[in-house]
Order: sequence, then structure tokens, then C-alpha cells
Amino acid sequence: MINFTIGLGFDVHKFSKKNKPLILGGEKITNRGGLEAVSDGDVVLHAITDAICGACNLGDIGDYFPPSKKFIDLDSKRIVEFILKKIDKEFKIINIDVIIITDKPKLAPFKEKILHSLKKIFQINQINLKIKSKESLNILGSKNSISCLANCLVKVC
Repeated sequence: MINFTIGLGFDVHKFSKKNKPLILGGEKITNRGGLEAVSDGDVVLHAITDAICGACNLGDIGDYFPPSKKFIDLDSKRIVEFILKKIDKEFKIINIDVIIITDKPKLAPFKEKILHSLKKIFQINQINLKIKSKESLNILGSKNSISCLANCLVKVC
């Protein structure tokens, strides 16, 4: 019997030209400079949610929240809540590892705030957060975007 499974998640959004907040890991980072998306564009919560979906064989968040007008500006914490309810009796999240990739804004001053938010949202302490620069390279969605990679280890209950 399989006792543990691992999932991988990825998300990327370009910066919006609209005046909207930047939300990462469920935390407002800036009042301006948000990301284009149907929802609030929280690449961190989207990548983690996809990692959980992968670990639990649930497809991806687009299967449950496809691009639609009814999800405009949806708080990504609601997406997480939905997925956590789906896995509640069958899986337990053991570890989450996250890499946010961007050149702007500089996120080091917000790292602890984002990490604290993630631990609160997922109700676990085993969350690691890394912030990496694109080194001004046009990779993972260009210089005008934020990308996030996440993996998740779950225990099958």
C-alpha cells in the first residue's frame, strides 16, 4: 500500500495594467502591481493547490475553477479551502516546499509574512519558502511576471 505521495505545482501570471493589489500566499504585499488572472492571481496559493491536487490524484485547480466570469477576483484562499475539504478524510499534508521566482518586487522583506500566512492557511508548520531572482533573464513567463513552483508531500490516511 502507498503511504506517501508527492505532487508538483506551478503557476505564473503577468503583472496587470489594472490598479489591483499583489497577493502572494494569501497576504497583500502591495496595493498596486497585482497580477492578471480571473481570480486574485495568487501564484503561490495556486501552485501549492496544484501540488496538493497532484499528490492526491485530483487533477488541477482548473478542473474545479475554470476561467469564468463567476470566479472574477475570487480570493484564492477559497480555492484552497475547497481542495482541503476534498482531501480531508483521505490525506494529510506533511510538507510543502515553495519557490517564488521574480525580479520585482523584492520579496525578501515579505518572506516571513508570507510564510506565516501559509502556515495559518494550511495548518502545518512544515512549510519552506524560497524566493529566487530571474537574474533579469526572460524565463518562466518573462520579466513582467511572477512564477511559483511548489511541491507537497501527503500521507495517505
